[in-house]
Amino acid sequence: MTARLRARLLALLGALALVLAPLLAAPAARADTNDFSYASWDAQYQLSRDADGRAMLAVTETLVADFPEFDQNHGIVRGLPTWYEGAPLGLHVVSITDGAGTVLPYDDSETDDGERQLKIGDPDAYAHGRTTYVIRYTMRDVVHRPTDRAIDEWYWNLLPLNSTQPIAHFSAELSFAQDVDAAMIGAPSCYAGPAGSTTACTLSPVPGTGGFSVTQENIPAGSGVTVAFPMKEGTFAQSPARQPDPMTDVAPYPVAGFAALLAIGGPILGIGLLRRSGRRSGRGIVVAQYDVPDTLPPVLAAEIEGRKPVADSAEMVHLAVHKAIRISDGESKPMLELLDPSFAPDALDGEALHALFTGDPVGTTLHLEVPNDALVARLKALSGSAHVAAFERGLLVRQRSVLAVILSVIALAAGLGAVALAVPGMAVGRPAAIATFVVGIVASAIALVALLVSLPRRAVLTPQGAETREYLLGVREYIRLAEADRIRMLQSYRGAERRSDGTADVIVLYERLLPYAMLFGMEREWGQVLAVQYEHDGITPGWYYGYTGASFAGSLSGMNSSLSPTPTPNTSSSSSGSFGGGFSGGGGGGGSSGGW
Repeated sequence: MTARLRARLLALLGALALVLAPLLAAPAARADTNDFSYASWDAQYQLSRDADGRAMLAVTETLVADFPEFDQNHGIVRGLPTWYEGAPLGLHVVSITDGAGTVLPYDDSETDDGERQLKIGDPDAYAHGRTTYVIRYTMRDVVHRPTDRAIDEWYWNLLPLNSTQPIAHFSAELSFAQDVDAAMIGAPSCYAGPAGSTTACTLSPVPGTGGFSVTQENIPAGSGVTVAFPMKEGTFAQSPARQPDPMTDVAPYPVAGFAALLAIGGPILGIGLLRRSGRRSGRGIVVAQYDVPDTLPPVLAAEIEGRKPVADSAEMVHLAVHKAIRISDGESKPMLELLDPSFAPDALDGEALHALFTGDPVGTTLHLEVPNDALVARLKALSGSAHVAAFERGLLVRQRSVLAVILSVIALAAGLGAVALAVPGMAVGRPAAIATFVVGIVASAIALVALLVSLPRRAVLTPQGAETREYLLGVREYIRLAEADRIRMLQSYRGAERRSDGTADVIVLYERLLPYAMLFGMEREWGQVLAVQYEHDGITPGWYYGYTGASFAGSLSGMNSSLSPTPTPNTSSSSSGSFGGGFSGGGGGGGSSGGW
């Protein structure tokens, strides 16, 4: 390499390094904006009563954040609650300044989960190192009346428990107006730690003020401090939003409940009557039947009467006893071998063979040891073909339940009526009215869904379908008969398949009923009957390789499983936190904290 070429190459590598250096350094400069800490978090709280006797809280928070020296944060995000125990807190931000009293820009347009998000800082500049924020705000109606004690109580989270920043030092001073201090009963409580913690912290009296202070060192992210001060019941007037009104808070509930019940029951009743009327369109007579015609394979019979989830398993056994395939015991699940596709009695049986073997040559083995998603998809398509065939063969027809539609419309009207009853209570902010409004909306939504569910036409049995169902019920009745009754019935029919001595070939008949016994959930019982017959005649079934009488019925029961593909808290509480019965995060306030 010449000296000139070497110099050009070095110059090119140097330029490339200048281009890549900022890109390689960018990830460090774009670190998570929540990745900082607080050197200190100091707060002053003053609780008093306004002219109406309602609670007023004035708060000053002084937050000292430690930001990294590189360009990561413009400032902090402080989330303040806007509701407590169903009443608006009337949050008013008085000022936001730095440590020297200079007003800082902030944006409070974002709200999330009942919080006002204060996005503090200059979007055109980055904050580095130790930075101070002083936030002053007021709230009202911060004192609640617990349901488990006859007291008024200020139960308050002094720190956001969902903060992702640790705090090296925390302190709070809690002061009270003279009349409020005089109403105190019992000792206040203090809890520290993550949400739900009952670890006590120390509230120290401040001499000469009647107030208290609390300090904590090295608070990890996600932990907080909660205080509870019990006072005489009636010390504070409660927010009008917490005052009950039966007309707006109670009346909508029965109306909405009626709507929901009607919405749920209407389609069930209407559609149920529709389907029952289809079933009653047959002859009304069930006669024991010992065989099933070839035009009614298990996948089709399952559409009329049977358990659809086991239709695929029943179809496999159906193909096996007709000698189209053979079932063999695998290590844990059965496997199938294709013998002769021409033995498939019905077109749907042919589709089933294609779903299993997809046109593979005779002798192909299908292992069911490992779930096969493609096979399951093909069998699902087979179920769809059987459903279509039920309509094409005149067994099913589509009809709409007029009764279900009418009841759903009435339910929708009742649900909207519940919403209308709750609206006046919402206008004054009553929490119960808001709840009933929500219940009315939910009931209306249920009614609307019920109406949409009722409108489509549904598959019901035709008269021919009803007679076919009765025929299948006759097959089930035959399976339930005692052995002597079954044999007597077979010998009385000329249509039964015969042996050379003229007696009915019981094994052939019993084998061909086995798939339908599976549809009726009687495969174990019928498998045992068949096993007894095999033992009586001293033969081994050719369609089930590896047959043993002891495991036969159990293998049939477990076959279907081989075809199946291997496929977060509101910590606020209306109970008291005083007298040691509370926990960290159990009160109002707290809010959230983060960076941006």
